Amino acid sequence: MKTKPRIRQNKDKLSYMENTPVGQLIWEMSAPSIVGVLAYNAYNLFDTLFISQWAGTAAVGGVSVSFPFFLFLSAVSSTVGSGAASVISRELGGQNIERAAKTAANAFMLFYASALFVTVFGLLFLDELLHMIGVTETLMPYARQYTGIILIGAVTSTGFSSLIRAEGSSRYAMLIWVIPLSANILLDLLFIFGLKMEVAGAALGTVLSQCISMGMSFYYFFLSGRSRLHIQLKHFRPDMTLLREIVFIGFPSFLQLSGTSFSLIAANRFLRQYGNDLAISVYGLVNKIDVFFRFPVSGLIQGIQPIIGQNYGAGKRNRVREIMKLSGIVTAMYGILICIITAFCSPQLMQVFTSDSDVITLGSHVLPPVMAEMLFLGIQSLLTCYFQATGRKAVSFLLVFCNQFLCFIPAAWILAALFGLSGIWYAFPVSAAVSLGITVCISLWAQPLYGKFRQMYHNS
Repeated sequence: MKTKPRIRQNKDKLSYMENTPVGQLIWEMSAPSIVGVLAYNAYNLFDTLFISQWAGTAAVGGVSVSFPFFLFLSAVSSTVGSGAASVISRELGGQNIERAAKTAANAFMLFYASALFVTVFGLLFLDELLHMIGVTETLMPYARQYTGIILIGAVTSTGFSSLIRAEGSSRYAMLIWVIPLSANILLDLLFIFGLKMEVAGAALGTVLSQCISMGMSFYYFFLSGRSRLHIQLKHFRPDMTLLREIVFIGFPSFLQLSGTSFSLIAANRFLRQYGNDLAISVYGLVNKIDVFFRFPVSGLIQGIQPIIGQNYGAGKRNRVREIMKLSGIVTAMYGILICIITAFCSPQLMQVFTSDSDVITLGSHVLPPVMAEMLFLGIQSLLTCYFQATGRKAVSFLLVFCNQFLCFIPAAWILAALFGLSGIWYAFPVSAAVSLGITVCISLWAQPLYGKFRQMYHNS
């Protein structure tokens, strides 16, 4: 009796993804994703904001310099989430509901095994890892306290909202981050200001808020009756073929976020060599503003990935091209807008986080060149998303590897040697421009090459 309504619901959602006008569909899928990405990134943003008001510049530096750990945890969850979401959206597009459910179950197992490993390894070698990423002795106590608690709560940093979004339930995926964010703000106020726990309170509030997010994910899949996947106990059997596909497709997301983490580590080490604790603390705040302004692009990318995947799986290539064209225009215009805002409003943006005049002065000079990278990052991320959503694992891997590991560090090393501390700031837009050039070249090469291979396969 329950099967027919479920089948009708699946067909309705599939029709919605494949037949709704492109502009309307991008907005309806991306708007909740943008809010969700904002909520996710706001965890660390609010921690920094509250700590800056209560514990001072050194504490902010300690939390900010440990941000690579936060990104690495995001990389683990994003690898599983984006990889599984790509498989699920294409399987749903092909009406393979059973395989989509099995993919989700394998994603759950893979995430928790990975998160447990990260927690154990991170706690065993915490001090060594903090020294490696460039934490100074002044900032070490704050970084150790914050990062240790975040690592303990790694199992709560799930990527399951991507799976929910792959079904087309973008609004619930948004709520998974908005509701815990609201809880995080209240918990930060309680722990930091009320109980005077400072850095430890910020980390504890983040972990407890992520527990709420994890609980909401479980409710959606196993109790609400809203999921299209019908996940059952029989699906929780490791399938090496599926696990490999999840990892290979999601690995570019891991490279992208871990590469960003690696770039942050490199930046901290360069800043320690050419600058001081002030420069590191300023970069920590500038990076938070950078992350905040990136969230609409990240949300757009997450929103269109299942649209591209399901339409590609259904054979609607013209519709995929229309989605890419409109998304490209939006990201380009947004990048220009952010450059204008940061060029004229840098002091005001820095004052949101601190009243320290030295930090505001240096940050106001640093923010415009760093944020100029937004002119290039949107299109680069969009092209990478296309190859990932359509299952082109090798191409998306190549794009992310080149962009994350072959651009920023050489640019920062050369420009710092030539211009000192200022060269590090200008390395961000320079490396982003080079990264976009590499992405365009690889995309132009890969697209016709893939078409030839596919034609050869069908002819054979």
